[in-house]
Amino acid sequence: MVMAGIRDSIGTAIMRRAHRYERLALRARQNPLLLQAGYTVAGLFVFLGIMDVLSTNWALSVGAYELNGFIRTIQDYLGPAWYVPKLVLQATVAAMIVWSPNRMTIFIMTVMCGWTSSIVTNNFMIAYHLS
Repeated sequence: MVMAGIRDSIGTAIMRRAHRYERLALRARQNPLLLQAGYTVAGLFVFLGIMDVLSTNWALSVGAYELNGFIRTIQDYLGPAWYVPKLVLQATVAAMIVWSPNRMTIFIMTVMCGWTSSIVTNNFMIAYHLS
């Protein structure tokens, strides 16, 4: 009896929060400036993901190794198709950016794009120096 009440209370709180976030996302999508920023950041994020795959593959082909243990495990398990789950994840995040282009999401993903661009630049520099 008590557990059912707690479960119902938690479920209600989660649904209330989900509805609040859905309203926030809808309001953000109705703002043309935020919507354009969302599409721009999402497109840049996917582009940088593709560049990361290309630069990583080039670096690996000339003797470098993957530092990220999670990606290295995926590479060991999937072989040449390692980039598929990475790009699927990036596309999913990009869709989430477009679905809810609020200011905080755009800010956080802009920072992530900066971080990813530094990784891509580093990969290309390593690959160039090793080739």
